[in-house]
Amino acid sequence: MSNPYATLPLSSNTFKSVKRWGFILCLILSAFFLSVPFLPETIDNDAALPLLIGRFHPLVLHFPIVLILLTSVFLILGIFHALFRHPLVIGSLLFLSCVSSAIAVVAGYLLFATDDYSGDMVLNHLWGGIWTGVGICLSSAVYVLWLEKNSKILSYFFYTALGATTAFLGYTSHLGGSLTHGQDFISEPMTALFPPKGMPEKPLEEVLLYEDLIYTILDSKCINCHNENKTKGDLLMTSHDNLIKAGESGKNAVIPGNSAESELMVRVHLPSSDEDHMPPEGKPGFSAEELKLLTFWIDEGAEKNIKIVELLDHPEVGPEINILLPKIRKTQQRLFLEKEKFEQVYQELLKIAEPLGIEIMPDKDAEQLTFALRMTFPPKPFSTEELLKLEPYFSFFSSVSLASADITDDELFFISKMENLRHLFVQKTGITGTGLPYLHSLSQLETLNISFTPMIDGNALHLLEFPALKKIYFFGTPVKKEVIAALQAYRPDLEIVLEEGPLF
Repeated sequence: MSNPYATLPLSSNTFKSVKRWGFILCLILSAFFLSVPFLPETIDNDAALPLLIGRFHPLVLHFPIVLILLTSVFLILGIFHALFRHPLVIGSLLFLSCVSSAIAVVAGYLLFATDDYSGDMVLNHLWGGIWTGVGICLSSAVYVLWLEKNSKILSYFFYTALGATTAFLGYTSHLGGSLTHGQDFISEPMTALFPPKGMPEKPLEEVLLYEDLIYTILDSKCINCHNENKTKGDLLMTSHDNLIKAGESGKNAVIPGNSAESELMVRVHLPSSDEDHMPPEGKPGFSAEELKLLTFWIDEGAEKNIKIVELLDHPEVGPEINILLPKIRKTQQRLFLEKEKFEQVYQELLKIAEPLGIEIMPDKDAEQLTFALRMTFPPKPFSTEELLKLEPYFSFFSSVSLASADITDDELFFISKMENLRHLFVQKTGITGTGLPYLHSLSQLETLNISFTPMIDGNALHLLEFPALKKIYFFGTPVKKEVIAALQAYRPDLEIVLEEGPLF
């Protein structure tokens, strides 16, 4: 492979000087990147300037990502037109990539050191950024040598280094997306596009109206509140037989042949402001096609064995079925993957739980597939180290009981990352309340038990900012009655219980 730049009219001393200093800069930056792991892991949180620079990391990191990908694209386009692979173009892109990656790594390090980030994923992301920076600089250095020496071997080294750098870039970007949006941020849509081979999908001729369409609709809208573990209104909807039984109100959810008096349809058609409207506020409602199909199925006798192929040309529901069927297939796929992932995570958590001295089980009171965590008795030591071993699974917890654990306000920072947390029990711990602001981000937190903690009066006022909090246990804390009265006055909707409260 010959040097495509041999005829470049830039052989002046100026160009040689630029190449020489560019090569030196690449080596200096490579040495800088490799020195980052030896820098302090923490910087004083009160150091405002480093923290401010660190907070710019999510912005500046996009520059090296775009520039290095653009370099690869231009090299490919250069096969068709030499202008794209002109040394001034490629060299400029590589130089800007080196500088911007150094800025991104500096900002990333400062964010890591000043903003209480920790855990294996964060460390792997930091290392990925370091090796990406090293790869960019080494690729640039080899590129300069290629221009200088016109060596075929150096051209191979350059393309190999650039390919490896792009791979590191992809890995690091994936970790960054996972830290920001959750571990399934990229893998979830990919799994949906390329489902596992074991994904069940019936031939159209075998698809049943109830089992495959009606049940899937109910599963996605209703069954999370009407199942064996959580039977609201004493109504089970997990099977055809249970669906047509009366609940505690004495009314049948489904009355075969009579959709108008079927409680399911009555509740669905109530005004959204009515407390009996189903699904409840915040849950996805039924589409017009789904309502029409449900009404048709009930009025036709709510039978189990009607096949879809018998209805595709039906003038009343045929169009709705043709619209819904692709959506139903996707919903079935999503539900299948969710349940499969939940079971997989459950098995992983069971292996982790026993050595940590905790119990983990499906949260029967939750309206989604989540877990409850509680300490075993007598409790084992449980602090930051043990808590961080659960970090990859934080989004799966909706109820957490760490009563008598060795935790303080610092650990509340990590607990605040449990985005689906609804109930938190931290009685008999060292929490004084300075870490309560961390929990403001928990938009679903309804119950908080801080009995027998050294809660400070002023810190208790942070509880006014909890958006969804409904009940709090204050028993045995030094918080004055006047402060509790003020809390009650400003948040009359908040139930303040002066009892020890439950452990979980």
